[in-house]
Amino acid sequence: MRKSKAIILLLSLLISSFMIGQVNYGSPALEIPLDARSGGLGFKITADLNPNVYASLYNPSLSDSVDINCVKMSYVSYLDGVQGGGINTIVKASNKYAFQVGARFFSFGKFRGYDPSGVATNIFSGGDYFIQGGVSYKLDSSITCGLSVWGGFRNLASENVSSIGLDFNLMKRWSDKHMAVGILVSGVGVQFASTGSQPTGSTPVNIQAGITKGFYQAPFVFFLNLQNLQTWDLAPDGTYDDTLDPLTGEVIPNKKWKFGDQLARHLNFGVELSFGTNFKAQIGYDHRRRAEMIANGLQGINGISFGLGMKVKNLDVNFARNTYHFAGGSTHLSIGINLPR
Repeated sequence: MRKSKAIILLLSLLISSFMIGQVNYGSPALEIPLDARSGGLGFKITADLNPNVYASLYNPSLSDSVDINCVKMSYVSYLDGVQGGGINTIVKASNKYAFQVGARFFSFGKFRGYDPSGVATNIFSGGDYFIQGGVSYKLDSSITCGLSVWGGFRNLASENVSSIGLDFNLMKRWSDKHMAVGILVSGVGVQFASTGSQPTGSTPVNIQAGITKGFYQAPFVFFLNLQNLQTWDLAPDGTYDDTLDPLTGEVIPNKKWKFGDQLARHLNFGVELSFGTNFKAQIGYDHRRRAEMIANGLQGINGISFGLGMKVKNLDVNFARNTYHFAGGSTHLSIGINLPR
């Protein structure tokens, strides 16, 4: 317990030091869960019942020695031709720790350049690119902590900016109860060495807490996650304001339950169903995304996500679709390969 308290204290100091600066820009490669299983649930997994090297791209505690000979690759087709992906693998492990290396990227596509007079010039591309290394360490038989350090840059024509930071997780599992709880802090970083108009300063921090519960004789697992705990009110300005009747000028009270709506914007729910040992399905719900991504008063299936995964011998394939808006959503594909020993 002394080790876990020391780690929490160190983490608090790191977060405080990075959050003093102004938040300018966060990379989708760091903020969006790239792997298909997380995409199917609709959020970053804070606590899980089993190791998950896919999700260890952002949650280092989920890496484990059982996956030392696996290479995990993920691809995301995002909105309007934007694409992302990640790859990671465990390079060294024991029954107490696991070291992993990997990379994450997001490509924003190609753009047409123009000079100050409006004349078209060259075509250029842009994107965010990061490499990372991390370690998970078992403090005891039930508590695991993890730390990943990442660094990279954003390139947009002749403009560049460098970034460096870390992700941290502390997780406890109760194997006999099929339950896990965890705290995940991601995006604790800073941008520097900017050229052109690229912003510098602290990157957006996302503090999350989660609980995962399975059952001994039931083929499903529940996930409850709370995101962006560093900020209580996530609603856009004016969400809880009263309005005026345009004809009479009468004040129309806002009947939205402010506390309940503010709480719900932090919540993510997910369920994973198991159809045998080699086939699983996920479905998730993000209330904040559903509340904010409205088009002409219609919501459709905004905020709903789903995924499928199957394993055939040494090949592991996962697919997910996450709906953001009527304009589209993200499609995730993850492939895991077990290398020969």
